[in-house]
Amino acid sequence: MKTKPVRSNDPAPTKKKLLLPLFLAGILLLSTFAIIFSGPSQQDIASSYKYKDSTFRLTAQGWESTVQGQPLVLSNGPQALETLSTTFPFSSATSLLGLQKIYLSSMPPEPVQEALRELYLNSNILAPVTLSCVADVAGCEELPIKTCTDATATVGVVLFRLGEQESMTVDKTCITLIANTTASLTQMTDTLIYSLYGVF
Repeated sequence: MKTKPVRSNDPAPTKKKLLLPLFLAGILLLSTFAIIFSGPSQQDIASSYKYKDSTFRLTAQGWESTVQGQPLVLSNGPQALETLSTTFPFSSATSLLGLQKIYLSSMPPEPVQEALRELYLNSNILAPVTLSCVADVAGCEELPIKTCTDATATVGVVLFRLGEQESMTVDKTCITLIANTTASLTQMTDTLIYSLYGVF
């Protein structure tokens, strides 16, 4: 004959069932406090900084900030471009502000797309921008041809070129950027944008 086990009125099994959830809740609570009170990580500090009145944050898209109430996303942060900003007359590029239209002109075989894209996407404070070509070559069939001779008091032209020697010239409302690599041209373009937004 089988007998049923006798149940004990001992509260020990109930305590064991309560101990594990309390232990896990304690670990979660302590972990939360550790995260809250540890502050920003070194990586977060290294990937953001304040420059003049704006905070610049490195993201997957580039250096992001809000300047003059407008969002900026550029490949280079302003600290990396300080030397370049004093090498060329970027401050005189403000002649582009207040125009009715701006042409971004290039020579299609030259790989200047990144520099063009930087200015095109960050032109919120500028007049409407239109892509154009320096000369009538393959790839320019549908684009207007614009050079410095087309710049007027109301229409600006920004020329992007690759060449042996870096230069930046301002001729009234025409700006010519020449660099020996696409990366250098993008840096010059970012410096131009920061100058237009008053960062430099």
